[in-house]
Amino acid sequence: MRDDNFKKTKVSWSKTLTKWLGLKNKAEDFHADEFSNGERSNKKYAGQVMDVNDYRVFVATWNVAGKSPTSSLNLEDWVHTSPPADIYVLGFQEIVPLNAGNVLGTEDNGPAKKWLELIRRTLNNLPETSTGNNPISRSDSDLVGPIRELNPNPSFSNRRSFRPLSRSMRLTEHDVPQPRLDRRYSVSDRMVFRNRTHDYGPSLGFGSSDEDNGPDDSPDCIPYFDKRAGNSRYCLVASKQMVGIYLTVWVKSNLRDDTRNMKVSCVGRGLMGYLGNKGSISISMTLHQTSFCFICCHLTSGEKEGDELKRNADVTEILRKTWFPRVEGTRDEKSPQTILDHDRIIWLGDLNYRIALCARSARALVEARNWRALLVNDQLRIEQMSGRVFEGWNEGRIYFPPTYKYSNNSDRYAYNDMHPKEKKRTPAWCDRILWYGSGLHQMCYVRGESRFSDHRPVYSIFIAEVESINRCKIKKNTSCSSRIEVEELLPYSNRY
Repeated sequence: MRDDNFKKTKVSWSKTLTKWLGLKNKAEDFHADEFSNGERSNKKYAGQVMDVNDYRVFVATWNVAGKSPTSSLNLEDWVHTSPPADIYVLGFQEIVPLNAGNVLGTEDNGPAKKWLELIRRTLNNLPETSTGNNPISRSDSDLVGPIRELNPNPSFSNRRSFRPLSRSMRLTEHDVPQPRLDRRYSVSDRMVFRNRTHDYGPSLGFGSSDEDNGPDDSPDCIPYFDKRAGNSRYCLVASKQMVGIYLTVWVKSNLRDDTRNMKVSCVGRGLMGYLGNKGSISISMTLHQTSFCFICCHLTSGEKEGDELKRNADVTEILRKTWFPRVEGTRDEKSPQTILDHDRIIWLGDLNYRIALCARSARALVEARNWRALLVNDQLRIEQMSGRVFEGWNEGRIYFPPTYKYSNNSDRYAYNDMHPKEKKRTPAWCDRILWYGSGLHQMCYVRGESRFSDHRPVYSIFIAEVESINRCKIKKNTSCSSRIEVEELLPYSNRY
């Protein structure tokens, strides 16, 4: 009996040490629906023809304030697009309360399972088409810049995400020039992105070949496989939890056999600089011949002067430590190993950057609903333009109000003294989505209006260029080549 108790204690203590000391996590340690993980060859043949196809990618981030989804929570208006996306990337922060028990103890997978089931049910019940009105599209210009009307029939619909903005939270007439638009949206029409130059300069990434991984705060992947996935419109290709951070990637069922090389990498930046209450989960995958990397993060919080530098350091360490090891003997020899090695890269999460103003000045702008002036003092924009973080990365223009912090179940920001027990925070755009490199064209940048959390969810739709081998043309070229070789062996008089 004593030996059995000792073994159990040893196993439990081993997991705790793994969590505390930041031992390396396994790249294949993630949860997915049961299907073959891509044994297709990545080999390129001489004379092969590559096609480039556009795929719709829906990316969303939401800090849910430690709450599990309720039976009444409806995600349909949040994730619905028309036509539906090919890939859904849904990232969450604080799916469990960030208390000592969850940070230092055994990971609570219960809320993750509830979110997973809700997402699965929502995606597989989305309507095929939408009858909603189309929004007016905007160019990727600044909030204070000119607004141009583009394609009157863009490929996504103007459905309200959860609920429309309350009147007090909408941008006012002087905030944005005419024409009047749906104030939640930062929309870019697909047409203007072809061969366009971005607002930021050439990509100047700062990746690293450092192979040290962050902590694996989930040493055991969720033991769950849904065999119903074979009959679903969407299937889960990867999901991963690290304390409160949770990232899931879904693809249309007809794409799952073309999706391979799924790997995960976790980097902890919380307590002691290692634990997973803050940090990132990154998922690497390949669709056809194009690699993708999705990074979901929760960076250091705080409004004090200098806290933005800690967030900058978090980003630098995530880029340095995220590592996807290659697996020998699995046709994986050329797969990307760092974030910046990938072809298409999207970063989402609660970045926690605040407003670089004193509380009184910031609150005066909030009272006046002068979001334009407030955005000028956004820490992320200031730090990026100064070259201290996310150099070479892109973000769509923001036309929606700050996403944090709201009072419980209301549209009121939590910055006054109406509720003395409530934590007061200066409103800020904490929740963001960025991308890096070419081949990604942002269609919209939107916030939702659910009162479920003290954060508002944010999402974006991208058109991603994906290369694939045209196998029909390979066969045709091979046939022609064989005919030429045979004809060259025949005597000249016998030809034709």
